Amino acid sequence: MNVVKEVAKSKDEALNLVLKKLNAQEKEVVYQFVENKGGFLKGTTYECTGFLKLDIIEDAQEFLKGILNAMGIDANIEVSTKDEITTLKIYSSNNPIIIGKNGQNLEALTTLVRLYVKNLANNGPRIMLDVEDYKDRQIKKLERLARNLAKEVMKTKISIEMDNMNSYERRIVHNVLSEFSNISTESVGEEPNRHIVIKYVD
Repeated sequence: MNVVKEVAKSKDEALNLVLKKLNAQEKEVVYQFVENKGGFLKGTTYECTGFLKLDIIEDAQEFLKGILNAMGIDANIEVSTKDEITTLKIYSSNNPIIIGKNGQNLEALTTLVRLYVKNLANNGPRIMLDVEDYKDRQIKKLERLARNLAKEVMKTKISIEMDNMNSYERRIVHNVLSEFSNISTESVGEEPNRHIVIKYVD
């Protein structure tokens, strides 16, 4: 990974120097600042450290391949980015093993890759793992369920509590139900027992 460090009298100046060296736009770079307070005669300077998001994604891809190889699985990984979420889509002849029961193996792999990325950079890209179109199908299934429950709440005006979900799944439900004018959603409970309550509003 090509890490660039530049020091300047302002954050903007330091960042612009980093972007120039990386030949990239701000949205393509992960960066952070360190403030260096000068002495009596020296002013404060800012050190900007930056590297390309693509470099982190490539490292994450290699890290995932290493885990899969250790599991005895030969796989191809396709990378795509949408709405600031980077998806590593896995293609192999061992999909059931990678997915696991109720997607548990896939969730565990996702957690490992996210921790790896977080160790590289606190504000690195958001990573999601998928096996062919497993996640896409799960998302569509969750959206259908949420809409059906919302229609039930509108009919009965009685709140419904959904099952426990992770933050990504809860965000999907919040987003899809935002299109219902008489429905509000609220996340309640503590992890890992956090879930959504669908409520009727006048």
